[in-house]
Amino acid sequence: MRERSYMIVIPKDEKYVNSPNYFMENLKNNEKIIIENAGMDDERGLVVDLKIDNLHYQIEVNPTAVEIPNMFRPQHVFSEEEIALIDNAEAGISVNMDFEGDNARCFYDQIRIIDAMFPEILAVLDCPSEKLLSGKWVSLAAKSDIMPSPRYLFTVQAVSDGDDEVWLHTHGLKRLGMYELEILFSNKETYNDHYKIIENFAIRMIESEEPIEIGEPVYVGQSGEMYLVCTAVDWKEALDYYKDVKLGIEEDRDEFHSEDTCVIMMYKNKDDADNRIYTPVQEFDPYLEKNPMYMFSSAETERMSNLAIERIPYMVKGFENKDNTILVKVGLIADKEYWNDDGTPQREHIWFELKDIKDDIIVAELTQEPYYVSNIKTGDVGTYSFEEITDWIIYTKTGHITPDDVYLM
Repeated sequence: MRERSYMIVIPKDEKYVNSPNYFMENLKNNEKIIIENAGMDDERGLVVDLKIDNLHYQIEVNPTAVEIPNMFRPQHVFSEEEIALIDNAEAGISVNMDFEGDNARCFYDQIRIIDAMFPEILAVLDCPSEKLLSGKWVSLAAKSDIMPSPRYLFTVQAVSDGDDEVWLHTHGLKRLGMYELEILFSNKETYNDHYKIIENFAIRMIESEEPIEIGEPVYVGQSGEMYLVCTAVDWKEALDYYKDVKLGIEEDRDEFHSEDTCVIMMYKNKDDADNRIYTPVQEFDPYLEKNPMYMFSSAETERMSNLAIERIPYMVKGFENKDNTILVKVGLIADKEYWNDDGTPQREHIWFELKDIKDDIIVAELTQEPYYVSNIKTGDVGTYSFEEITDWIIYTKTGHITPDDVYLM
């Protein structure tokens, strides 16, 4: 089931594509990478065994033609000049490796290896997830101490036949040793809600210490009092629940969508979960329309907070432009009645509008009513340290910039 992680680097200068001495020398000069062995193989090309932060990898490196399939989508924003250069690119370098152990770490390290090989990258094609990554983002992500979001490890594609029906399915999970995910019989009105279901299920799979088996209940969030509990069902079995489906039937499936792919179904209650009684996602649409709260693991919350703090200098730079509006998410200690059973505090992460910055302190106005903090209300202004920040967004005249988007600055 596991596929290899195949990425294609589009360097800014194509002359380096056929210059292995150039990028091998760059790898050798990187203080975090130790090359243990390197040599040419008649079938595999240049094979390099290396170690990065005491983790061992074997990569295969080969020149390759650059051809971007129509289904690949840009993950990042590219300038008109960059788009023109990408469109005209003819040659690149493939960097191929296996993911073993911590999948998120493997993705991060593959990005770091690529960045070490080529200091100036135009873009990277992440073939398993069918994404086009910005070279500027790759450089920032590789030099960061914080791993990229697990969302980078996969993509959710929406396929329509021109009518109302939409078939959602993932790409990229097979390289993690997991089955791909689908939602059948969505439509143009509901597919954004279904997208959130499939995305959160995929992230739960990535973060789980043990594989999530077919039929296993997975909590992804809740809408009011209704818990959203999903499960994965083999696509052939799931088709029995969708008699009118037109997309995702057997005739639509190529080699990538016919094996190791499961449809997300729902459990209404514990008895259904115990007895494997599946319910189509569509029956939960009324709850999905009510802006449900989706689960964020403590690990992902910490990762996002660490990235926000690491990149606060970009937030400060954005604040210098008074045409920008900046929202800052702060983790406030919840009222004691909401603390954990062991007495450790819980935090509620809520949005403020940034009003001023004084050294390592922000002055900010609360923009929403808290649920679990009673001594503060919308409109209150307070001071908070940088360490309390868990996220931020810069709203400019042309768009918005998050900690993950600072390559735009």
